[in-house]
Amino acid sequence: MRCHCFVAIIATIAPTTSCFSIASSSTATRQPNGYSQSIGHHRRQPSLHDDNDVGSNNPFTITRTQHHHYLTSTSLQSSSILSALPAVRIPATDIVRTVIGIILARRISNSGLKKKSLNQSGALSAFIVASLSLATSWRNGITLLAFYWTSSKLTRVGSKIKGKLEEGATEGGERGAMQVFACSLIGVICACIRRLLVGSDGPLRLGGSSVTTAILGDQLTLAYVAFFACCAGDTWASELGVLSKSLPRLIIKPWKKVPPGTNGGISVVGLGASAAGGMLMGLLHGVFVPGGIASLMLPFNNYWPSSALSAIPPAQFGREVLVLTFVGFMGGFGGSLLDSLLGATVQATYYDDETKKIAKRSGPTTTKVGGWGFLSNEMVNVVSTAMSALVTALVARPLLNWI
Repeated sequence: MRCHCFVAIIATIAPTTSCFSIASSSTATRQPNGYSQSIGHHRRQPSLHDDNDVGSNNPFTITRTQHHHYLTSTSLQSSSILSALPAVRIPATDIVRTVIGIILARRISNSGLKKKSLNQSGALSAFIVASLSLATSWRNGITLLAFYWTSSKLTRVGSKIKGKLEEGATEGGERGAMQVFACSLIGVICACIRRLLVGSDGPLRLGGSSVTTAILGDQLTLAYVAFFACCAGDTWASELGVLSKSLPRLIIKPWKKVPPGTNGGISVVGLGASAAGGMLMGLLHGVFVPGGIASLMLPFNNYWPSSALSAIPPAQFGREVLVLTFVGFMGGFGGSLLDSLLGATVQATYYDDETKKIAKRSGPTTTKVGGWGFLSNEMVNVVSTAMSALVTALVARPLLNWI
């Protein structure tokens, strides 16, 4: 048995007859104990003989027929293993959507680079996350693109006023890889996990199923919406709240007014903007649910008979829109409050006495006006969005059964 195991290993590594040839008499001599002596060291050599060769008592001797039978059986085993693997079939619609997603992501990232809303690393990062989102489903990609498009547009609103209040507030509002990933990566991961483990995108099944995959699908969809609702809520609040005519108040000290742009400062305009941004993300995600638009065409089946094949019931479509809009509102409004709370405590805010602006980092002319400086702005975004997505995934599903 030991002999055959050894031969099997050698045959697998190099199944050629040369591996089993006996060293020639000019370089090695046969030893009584089955060893061959060769150039300064000893090693056990397996021997390959003809079938009618009865010569050696070497336990490491095999015949050519045995060698051939072994290689044949190994080849058959490999073929059976490969044939047992499941065939992976990718739907044509997924391929088309992925290709279109890559084209759109490339155009969008290049446009952001030309308009200076993204730098080089930001454009590459935006291309990656946009391609992956569109590859998972249309509405995932639409939600992500809507967030970036609205954020880019709002960055330019009141850019001259913002430049007077905050350091580094340029008209283009260039974003790098860290900012892009902080406001997209966790959501995109949720979308990819849902596509891989649950399958194609579809409407929520709140209270309608106890199947594990259905529950996981709902949780990941709700987490995706809450994530981008929080991102949109924070961005809209930051871009529009700073333009408020009244000074913001520190969230941990509501009686204290702070300069516009201070981390942790909140205002009525900012809170309203955060709620609106989150609701828009949820609304879009609900409207573009697979089969949702088709359900609106059911009254016109005589003109578009194919729409009935992919349509979901109108009542289910309405519930999808209502639930996700509500989740978006909670994610935008609640996530913005959480972001402000973290900004007022674990993120430092500096005020430049010379330029009379909020500074991003300390300097010789700056004064710290709040926060402890444990986390950067990007890390605060990561923590707030991740917590919003996690809480929504764990809590929202059972609470939304009443809708």
